[in-house]
Amino acid sequence: MKTAMISGHFDPFTYAHLDYIKGASKLGDSLVCVVSNNKQAEMKKGRVNEPVEDRAEILDLIMRGLDIEHQVYVNTLDKRTTYVSEMIAHIHPDIFCRGSDKSIEDMPPDEKKVCEELGIEIIHVKGKIIHGSDFI
Repeated sequence: MKTAMISGHFDPFTYAHLDYIKGASKLGDSLVCVVSNNKQAEMKKGRVNEPVEDRAEILDLIMRGLDIEHQVYVNTLDKRTTYVSEMIAHIHPDIFCRGSDKSIEDMPPDEKKVCEELGIEIIHVKGKIIHGSDFI
């Protein structure tokens, strides 16, 4: 069974996130979604729009509705950064997906290193870039 992993703040959830989920779900048999905790969202954006529990529930309901085999986790391991390197190491997916607003070249070094050390394939999921959530 091949597992793909996505991650993000998803605060607020946008159409670009939906496109990311759809694209990543086609890469494996199961999709793992890691949602940034409230502290991480605050570090990146200065505030939390939706509490992490609500964001995780929204993602779970969307993936259920799309009939995607999935698991949703809140990032409880990466406590000092907005990255997901500890969660990547803990989950050890076959594929780690970067969203359409990202690239492999701008990937945080800690995340890239974990993927390389564990033999995790990194794939850029190209999709619609309508806008991120930076407009909020």
